[in-house]
Amino acid sequence: MKKKVLAMFLALTTSVALLAGCGSEGGSEAKNDSGKESGSGEQVTLYVTDWENDAMNAAIQEACDNVFSKEHPNIKVVVLSGSYSDYGQQITAMIQAGDDLDIFQQGYDGACSNFQKGMLYDWTEYIEKEPDFVKGFYPGAMDGWKYDGKCYGLPGLANVYGIFYNKDILASKGLEEPKTDWTWDDLFALAEACKDTANGQFGLYGLDTSIFGLNALSVSEGGSQFVDDLTNTTKVTVDDKLVAAAEKVAGYIADGTIPSRSYEGSSVQSMFESGAIPLMYYGQWEINSLIQNCPDLNWGYAPTPKGSVTGATAYDFVGWSAKSNIKHPEETWELMKFLSSDVYKDVLKVAPVAACAHETSAQVFFDTVREAGHDEAADAVINMMERGDKTAIRYAAAWGSDASKLWDTEYNNLLDGTGSGNFEELKTLADQVNEVIAGAQ
Repeated sequence: MKKKVLAMFLALTTSVALLAGCGSEGGSEAKNDSGKESGSGEQVTLYVTDWENDAMNAAIQEACDNVFSKEHPNIKVVVLSGSYSDYGQQITAMIQAGDDLDIFQQGYDGACSNFQKGMLYDWTEYIEKEPDFVKGFYPGAMDGWKYDGKCYGLPGLANVYGIFYNKDILASKGLEEPKTDWTWDDLFALAEACKDTANGQFGLYGLDTSIFGLNALSVSEGGSQFVDDLTNTTKVTVDDKLVAAAEKVAGYIADGTIPSRSYEGSSVQSMFESGAIPLMYYGQWEINSLIQNCPDLNWGYAPTPKGSVTGATAYDFVGWSAKSNIKHPEETWELMKFLSSDVYKDVLKVAPVAACAHETSAQVFFDTVREAGHDEAADAVINMMERGDKTAIRYAAAWGSDASKLWDTEYNNLLDGTGSGNFEELKTLADQVNEVIAGAQ
């Protein structure tokens, strides 16, 4: 998840030194204790790399040792920690360097981009053989893990984005707490009531005001999806609803209700945890941090607001992939399934960072959060996970960085009130992105 108390990252050169010759799929042949090369049924060592913190990795390792390897005695699992800050770059570098890297955690967008580059294993044949397992995922969870009909991984955890609120601050202002079925207008009205312009305090921090973030607002009002396909995007669309959403948010930036696009928000989580701010739009993984680190903070969590037409929320399932040249796909597939489902039955008791994408293991997250006294937070996550309208959170293609650059200056200036003031220009920017997409294809 995005905010971690991270283990020190194994630098790339150290990773090569530690992993070279360890007998994983990607480098030298896996060997059993006698030193013989492994074949079917012989000892195989698989390396798992993720971005999780020490406590969560210890729980993953324990589950692999005490559950998975007991059921698959020929497979040994070694869990390694990565660096979240540049994790995607490090994974790509390790794959390209031929390191002994087997299964690794990724966001759906990064995984899709790597699959298009031929870097990830194609699991299509395997999911076709096990339809019952695949049906066990939440509806739509697999959407970000397929490209052009092919499967490049399995979702593991579901990120959702809602509103954390300080109950004491709202009570001091005589304001009611958010309800599960609240609307975007309710949110902005609450944020306006919470702002303190004289003291430089915004009413709502952390709102995703990127074009992807605004699309959740516009879709909830009946607008079009910004990308025509979550992974195999061939076109982006800026319709009148999205233009209206941008104008609306720009107005709240102008009157000090929410921060500008240029606001440095790296300290927002610590500000909320210290009780200094009233409202924060953020991912559900903050629930774990608040439970672990802020026992005296009186907080709540509400789902992304609904619009007049529907309740849209972001699609952001993170999961597991394997590099394209693995030598033991059968064993790797078994571990992939475990990491996307049963491992979380133990792990989420230790660190309730998210609900599992596989429904049979999701309940552990909700139970753990409820046991900590936060029923409303569990209800909020359930509400968002069950919504049918999900919007992309990033481009899922190699051309994504080039497309994003087109928005940087003009888009930011429009929202911050330093541009032309003509929000119809967003449609021109969309045309330019479509030219990038066409050129890449």
